[in-house]
Amino acid sequence: MRVSVLGTTEGKRAEEEKTKLDTPLQQSHKMEAIATLAGGIAHQFNNALVGITGNIELLEMDLSDNGRIDKYIEPMKASVSRMSHLTNQLLAYARGGKYQPRTISLSDFVKDTLPLLKHSIDSTIQIEADLQFDICNIEADVTQMQMMLSAVVINAAEALEGEGNIRVLTREEEIVPRYPDIEPGQYVCLIVEDNGRGMDDATRDRIFEPFFTTKLQGRGLGMAAVYGIVRNHNGWISVDSALGRRTVIRIYLPAIKDELGEALDLNTELFKGTGTILVIEDEEIVMDVTREILKRLGYDVLEAKTGMEALDLTKDFNGDIDLAILDIGLPDMGGNMVYPRMKEIRPDLKVIVCSGYTIDGPAQEILESGAQGFIQKPYSLTTLSATLHDVLES
Repeated sequence: MRVSVLGTTEGKRAEEEKTKLDTPLQQSHKMEAIATLAGGIAHQFNNALVGITGNIELLEMDLSDNGRIDKYIEPMKASVSRMSHLTNQLLAYARGGKYQPRTISLSDFVKDTLPLLKHSIDSTIQIEADLQFDICNIEADVTQMQMMLSAVVINAAEALEGEGNIRVLTREEEIVPRYPDIEPGQYVCLIVEDNGRGMDDATRDRIFEPFFTTKLQGRGLGMAAVYGIVRNHNGWISVDSALGRRTVIRIYLPAIKDELGEALDLNTELFKGTGTILVIEDEEIVMDVTREILKRLGYDVLEAKTGMEALDLTKDFNGDIDLAILDIGLPDMGGNMVYPRMKEIRPDLKVIVCSGYTIDGPAQEILESGAQGFIQKPYSLTTLSATLHDVLES
């Protein structure tokens, strides 16, 4: 993904044009390295959060009628929710988190989302919308788009320091071949302008780094998430700012001309079931809590901590295995190597891919090969039960 940071100064145009071509590539390499670190940290956090979340929910099941305990459990759940939000932002920065891409109208999305964001900024700040509705659609993950728009608008509001105006615009533009790392073609552009005091070169160049901030207390993960989300949606960002004048952030997303997709159906019902489930997971805390949850839901559980153990169980178990929950990161081989060998042994085996990362790379490979579902850590009891129910009943 290209990140363009522009500080407009008259003169030396030839030299500046070369800098515009070279600097974004160097910036991109640095951001890729930081993203790799962020993704690894988020993955480890999500594994730990499975243990915390699952055990809290198991406590709730055992102590459902104990009001005295609830006052301790609710703050724990709130803290876990904040931690999950943090890891989601880290993953958005590292990989984009494109879980459920849908065809959407960016202008309709902005129109529906902006009123919700007004509660997150100072009431003295005015938000104006200039949206074009006769432009192409985009393919995007709505949850990630909400995170992206929120982060950019809140960043603009903080730059205003309590008073000013923010303009949000949508446009369609054709990008001609000019930069080596940008695919030419039609793009839908989200533009966020503020009339704040602008950024100096050092701030502008670091705006997408995790936890970078000009404030005393670090809050800068939101814009880092924007970088990852746009990158994973095959888009690019331009930041035009200098001290003493407005800041303009332009986010370019590839345009498509398909019809709008259906709204997502979110279900919070707890589904119980029967059958034998093979859990392939090397993290002990994740295995322990998953085993207990599955038993509470009514399933029998087989366990494998490595890919070879999973293959041996798949071959040697004298009975039906109704479904396998396959973790991507196993110590001896990747989940994408385990999956085809399991299917050779039991062609009818249903598989849910599980990962602390998002759907891409090995997870995407397995899903494209025929796996029936994906669940991201940290998952809740209701999410796990619903995913199992959907796959087993399909």
